[in-house]
Amino acid sequence: MYLSHPVRRMREDPIEDEEVELIVTAEDEQERRDLETEIEGVDGSVEEPLQFGALRVEIEQERIDDLCGLDGIESVETEHAVGMGGDAGEDVEELGE
Repeated sequence: MYLSHPVRRMREDPIEDEEVELIVTAEDEQERRDLETEIEGVDGSVEEPLQFGALRVEIEQERIDDLCGLDGIESVETEHAVGMGGDAGEDVEELGE
């Protein structure tokens, strides 16, 4: 299972009572459906299903280790690691002109 660097840091040194939004990607579609239920079992909440077998999950940092113990997870990343945000979109647009 791939864990982004920020997720590894939060897993090793969680901030008490601090919630985080993560993108959890399942190994396949069946695993994604199973994870929706299992995530609630570790006190997380599935905020929305995303493309490519991913789920947007809200969970306390102290529970990330429990989340990572679930079967069927391909990767766990912070919400901001997915997609292109900030100034990057503007830079791409300028290069295309």
